[in-house]
Amino acid sequence: MVRNMDLQSRARKLRLEGKSYSCISKVLSIPKSTLSDWFSASKWSSDIKDELINVRHKNNNLVAANEERLRRVKQRHLLYLDEARKEFEVLKKDPLFLVGISLYWGEGEKTNSGRVSVVNTDPNMVKIMARFYRECLNISEDQLRVGLFIYKDLNEEYILDFWSKTLGISRKQFIKTQILESRTPISRRRSKYGICSLYCSNTELSIKIREWIRLLGTLSGISLPVK
Repeated sequence: MVRNMDLQSRARKLRLEGKSYSCISKVLSIPKSTLSDWFSASKWSSDIKDELINVRHKNNNLVAANEERLRRVKQRHLLYLDEARKEFEVLKKDPLFLVGISLYWGEGEKTNSGRVSVVNTDPNMVKIMARFYRECLNISEDQLRVGLFIYKDLNEEYILDFWSKTLGISRKQFIKTQILESRTPISRRRSKYGICSLYCSNTELSIKIREWIRLLGTLSGISLPVK
């Protein structure tokens, strides 16, 4: 009898904490029917039951909303892939596109991040990519961003002006320069103007570029998986 009273007291405490019969049954090894006998007639327990039902409904609605969102994202991504394949048939005739997509294959960000980004130290290479962004990808000027990584012995103002003029991009679109502590003699020769990251955030283009790379590989006899 004392044991039953102790179990009932512990069960009551858990119920007051908002636990369901299933949870209490699992913790205390008490049949749910017994818990119902103990608490179902109590208004406070019925209120907890109603709250648990509401939470369950909200969670179910949230799960359904997330599933619908993921379905729409997947559908949109499939649409981008289909568009990319059609566009490739026209774009592959443009030398700038072929150069740009080839350089991106080697130097660009190819993760599923929604970013279109190339990082390099060669001003001429990054300048070509700026043309590729503008003329082939139709990225608007206000979308372009530049990030610089420079060593502390370089003149930041000079480097900022250099890349701004080279790429034709306002310094307002440059993010905060990252200062690197040291460099080897080899990197000193190669990084006269620092390391430049030319990027924009665009999920559609990020997906299409990876598909264009795959299609370019196919033209070259290289089979790449669809991503």
